[in-house]
Amino acid sequence: MWQQPKTDWQAGDYFNVQDYNRIKGNLNEIRAQALTLWPDFEFEDMGADKTYQDYSFYADEINRFEANVDHICAGTFPFAVGDRQTFHDNQPFVGWQELNRIESACLKIYRNILGRSKGIRRLSFTLNGGAFE
Repeated sequence: MWQQPKTDWQAGDYFNVQDYNRIKGNLNEIRAQALTLWPDFEFEDMGADKTYQDYSFYADEINRFEANVDHICAGTFPFAVGDRQTFHDNQPFVGWQELNRIESACLKIYRNILGRSKGIRRLSFTLNGGAFE
């Protein structure tokens, strides 16, 4: 289910379980919506939602977010979403600027895919004139 992304990250904001699950859920929802219009494309499994008992985030998990933004753009439309970053264990964690980029990219892609879906023209007619034989 789509959740409104946080696109106003600032220095000093804390990244928590809800933020992680929102980004992961939004990427999954974008993919689900995209598959109604485009053929299947590469997408990396991001695992189960996190709980406070799992309260740790790893570089490879954030890298999957980054990769899936790229996979969605490659499988649908080459949206301009900024440059992908790569994170490494025991290095600085994802910063607020990158969180803004990821969440803004999700919002942009989601709105565009929904717009395309709603903009598809459909003809209204009944096959065989509605007569059954």
